[in-house]
Amino acid sequence: KLMFASLSRFRRLVAVLSALALMASVLAAAPLAAADDPEPDYPATFSACIGEAAEDAGFTDVPEVHKNAGDINCIAYYTITKGTGDGTTYSPGMSVTREHMALFLFRLAKVVGIDVASDPDDAGFTDIGDLGSESQTAINHLAELNITKGTGDGTTYSPADAVTRGQMALFIARLMDEMDPMADGDTAYGYTPDDVGGVKVIDTTNDNIADAPGEAKSPFTDLDLVTKEAYDAITALWELGVASGISTTSYVPEASIIRAHMAEFMAGVLDHSNARPAGVSMQVTQTTDFGEVEATRAISVRDDFFAPMADVSVKVFTATQADGFDEDTGKCNTDDICDWSDNGEITNDHGNNFEPIDHPTGTGNVEASETWYAWMGSEDNSEFVKGSSGEAMVTLTAKADALGIRVTTDIPKEATNNETAPNQVDVGKDKTVVVTAQLVDKASDADGFDDANPVAKEGVTLNIIRTRGTNQDRPGPAAMKTDADGKVTFTIMHVADYDEDDLTYARPDTVTFNGDVNDDPPVESNSVTVRWRNASAAVAEGIAKTDAGYAIIDDDKVRINVTVSYYDQYGAPAASGDTLKITVGATSGADGTFADSGDGGVRVRSNGIARYAAHIKATAGETKAVVVGALTGANTVPAPTVPAVLAVRRAHKNDNGESGDQTDSGSQVIVDADNDRFIIYGDGTVGGVLYSYDSNDRFIIDNNDVKGDTDKFEEAITTTGKTVEVVVYSPDPDGVSIFTVKDTG
Repeated sequence: KLMFASLSRFRRLVAVLSALALMASVLAAAPLAAADDPEPDYPATFSACIGEAAEDAGFTDVPEVHKNAGDINCIAYYTITKGTGDGTTYSPGMSVTREHMALFLFRLAKVVGIDVASDPDDAGFTDIGDLGSESQTAINHLAELNITKGTGDGTTYSPADAVTRGQMALFIARLMDEMDPMADGDTAYGYTPDDVGGVKVIDTTNDNIADAPGEAKSPFTDLDLVTKEAYDAITALWELGVASGISTTSYVPEASIIRAHMAEFMAGVLDHSNARPAGVSMQVTQTTDFGEVEATRAISVRDDFFAPMADVSVKVFTATQADGFDEDTGKCNTDDICDWSDNGEITNDHGNNFEPIDHPTGTGNVEASETWYAWMGSEDNSEFVKGSSGEAMVTLTAKADALGIRVTTDIPKEATNNETAPNQVDVGKDKTVVVTAQLVDKASDADGFDDANPVAKEGVTLNIIRTRGTNQDRPGPAAMKTDADGKVTFTIMHVADYDEDDLTYARPDTVTFNGDVNDDPPVESNSVTVRWRNASAAVAEGIAKTDAGYAIIDDDKVRINVTVSYYDQYGAPAASGDTLKITVGATSGADGTFADSGDGGVRVRSNGIARYAAHIKATAGETKAVVVGALTGANTVPAPTVPAVLAVRRAHKNDNGESGDQTDSGSQVIVDADNDRFIIYGDGTVGGVLYSYDSNDRFIIDNNDVKGDTDKFEEAITTTGKTVEVVVYSPDPDGVSIFTVKDTG
């Protein structure tokens, strides 16, 4: 439960703090030690530097890669700066005089909505009479707002002096305290220095009621000699995300402020204020999240002078509601959804409209996006045209959420794949194992969990339980939080004494991870067992494979390469010196259509690998069986199996009009996406023909031309229930082929 601190307690606190502030105002600050790595606690929720305010202002000495280019472009858009010289430069490294700073602050005050008198009272500064009228007006107005107090005994302003970074903080802090930050009733989207460190909302879940304001901090260690007011201003502006340092821990208050850093400060002020670009703008509190993205949408309407437009109607719709847009006209496919009317979203007195919006993942926990559009028309201009209606747009993307935990180790995968007793570790050689828990997009007990995709969800707490043999560690390991990749790593060590001569020694250690991975009970859990062993190494497994599932015919023959790898129970290479026989093709066939390694077989090398290459006759669409015989020597390892190899020919320009179906059984299409190829075979209209494709080709999927998007084409032709047809085929790499994919039948 959330509640505000009691008013009486707050009044007592303010009285005490006021007395202390009065005594300390003339003393140097005694700042607290800098926080280790603090983050601003009061950043602005939305930005003023969006849309046209983010476009290049055209200053020739501010390249796009300049650190403060965005800040400079922003204050130029809001007419806070007019540049230097003839207006084509900004001079980002130049210091700022107090006269120029007054002009900047005066313009900033008007943009952020501070009441500015056109003819302020004369502040009595004796050294500004020779300045231009605009400068005098600006200085007098800043004095009237108590943003400047003058120099010396207060009778001078010193307009030619350079502004220091410490003085800049004072100017900006005082100005911000005169403005109204962006808010929606009691919900704050911007703050001022007066808000920093104050008692705001107190968490009373565990009776944690604060007796004092929160402590404002900064990372700066060089503020010992500034006044308390300057210290408070610098610290508050850091907490607001308005001010940054010269380095990570140095603010350097005595240094002159340069124009680039001044722009950074002022752009930060604009973000906290109600200033927004002319026209309609739209922002959200977040654009992405896992599972379902929930956000507050802020729509702002301003006139050409950036003044809020209250009680005006804004038309808001989604891309789904519009049913897409006509590519030629830019109009919505459902006109009445997009066309302007005066009963849309209505702006409040500050020219804003705030609404909660959300978007879930797609069916099956897949990433999904939705785009919102907002625009303002009139009776004479009521038809929406995308790109021409001054519309604003935001997109929410719901990323696949974590539903399960995959647990793996750094044990060689061949030891992991040993089905009888996986994850065996030779305790005489390896004493440590690294265990990794990765968040994935499928539950641990779901079909297809082995093919689950990793979810890069940071900050999820995973509890860890370790059991050594039959004894659980108590206390157990500390819980861990997932990193930016959505995973944690945990290292286990075998430290128990054992008899090195006891070859039967065995101990299983189990590591279990559990946690609420998606804020939706039940808790997910998964584990892995590491089997420490002292047994002698022996051949445990053989794995056979060919280069690919197909072989390309060349001069009526195919070359089929067979590789067989052997491993011991610990995943290390094994069977060195043993032999085996490999046969390719049916031995009952005609001469030249099969081959074998002979009675002597193929010898396994020291790396545990045996290789054999067969060069035999074949016709397109024919399959060649591959048989791997048993190892010689004293072992009982089953002979590994390997799928048959399909012989194919390259397609030629006459292979148009051919098609194949992708079905649950008897599929007629093989896709080799790694090499941008697919094969039509089996019961297709042509058997064993290899087609190549690239981004120069045309792919028409369900009557929609995806314009050379090979990823979409590959996804379509591997989808069950689809038929691919070769409309036009060009074997020339520079030619254009046309392929269609549609529902079978």
